[in-house]
Amino acid sequence: SPMAKAAGTELLILHGSQTGTAEALSESLAATASERGVSVRCLSMDEYEVAELPTEPLVVFFASTTGEGEVPDPMRHFWRFLLRKDLPAASLAAMSYATFGLGDSSYPKFNYAAKRLHR
Repeated sequence: SPMAKAAGTELLILHGSQTGTAEALSESLAATASERGVSVRCLSMDEYEVAELPTEPLVVFFASTTGEGEVPDPMRHFWRFLLRKDLPAASLAAMSYATFGLGDSSYPKFNYAAKRLHR
């Protein structure tokens, strides 16, 4: 099972939230995982030292999209790091991850931040 595989591995949950919804959902997942015995850290993307991301084995991202597909304010520095030209292409290859996107489906670029992050 995925939870058995995660045993002994710390789960990192990162959220980029403009209105607090992504933060609330990430905290809910963290609480559930913790109740099941998983060691969890849950942080805003702007509180996390993004240069450490290549060392993380298991990450769940919660990303909201604002306006016309923009990343939320707390995600901007994190995003700039991932888009760096000098970041080796395989630097995140060992990381297992999941991405949850949130936004308003009436916008043309619905979930754009999460879709780009997932790539």
